[in-house]
Amino acid sequence: MKIIIRNNAQLPNKYLRFIKWKLYQLSEKFHQLLYVNVFLNTEGNSPKTYLINMRLGIPGNDIILSHKSEDLGQLFRKFTNAMYRALAKSKDQKLNG
Repeated sequence: MKIIIRNNAQLPNKYLRFIKWKLYQLSEKFHQLLYVNVFLNTEGNSPKTYLINMRLGIPGNDIILSHKSEDLGQLFRKFTNAMYRALAKSKDQKLNG
């Protein structure tokens, strides 16, 4: 699995390592991730809004997820839950279809 992270939000490395760690966990659980592109951006200054756009490369159509929040912890919880949900749904469709 290839992971590309574009950190335009100037986030510290501990957040980038956390994202990679979560992605490796997903890869071990679902066994269908080929590549992941993560784009981190910010909007505004006071309060700063963080954006995360993610493209999950799986066999068939890619999954594109996008989330926005002012709190990084909440943002990471949202995208983690969304990734699990999307991969589980695609795996169920693959098994049923």
